[in-house]
Amino acid sequence: MAGASGETKAAGRALSTEPGTGRAWWFLGTLAVLRNPDGAPRTPTIIELTIPSGGSPPLHVHKNLDDSFLLLDGEIAVRCGDQRIVAHPGSYVVLPAGVEHTFRVVSAGPARMLLVHAADDFLGFIEAVGTPTQALTLPPAGMYDLNREELIRIGAEHDLSIVGPPLEVSAT
Repeated sequence: MAGASGETKAAGRALSTEPGTGRAWWFLGTLAVLRNPDGAPRTPTIIELTIPSGGSPPLHVHKNLDDSFLLLDGEIAVRCGDQRIVAHPGSYVVLPAGVEHTFRVVSAGPARMLLVHAADDFLGFIEAVGTPTQALTLPPAGMYDLNREELIRIGAEHDLSIVGPPLEVSAT
């Protein structure tokens, strides 16, 4: 279930979220769960993102945000500028601000990553285009219906410029 304040444990000033809790959104075919506890600062922003096999965001650039993540499950092919890498569980990847990047899940099952961001711009993007959910599962197929122009416009409001298509299978 998505987190509510009753699911956040407070001991003095310490706050935590338990597995299976946290505010969640179905976001562009993925599941995004905010791991920051209710009542805690939004930064650094910690988001657990689950992406289905074959999933790939459009090629994009964050002007001010280093896009950093720890891959927990699955395998992904990453393109950052002209560089290509393959990340496996335990890989920590930093995609620097100002450099176009994307990735594709190449494992047979979903990939799960822990995004770590110094600012909450990307969280704002998730909140703007995602659908809040209490079901901590990948969304039903075909649920997402924003067109590319809307996505580009909303992305620009959240330090995100979409500059190309998702990573093709042949490019991985």
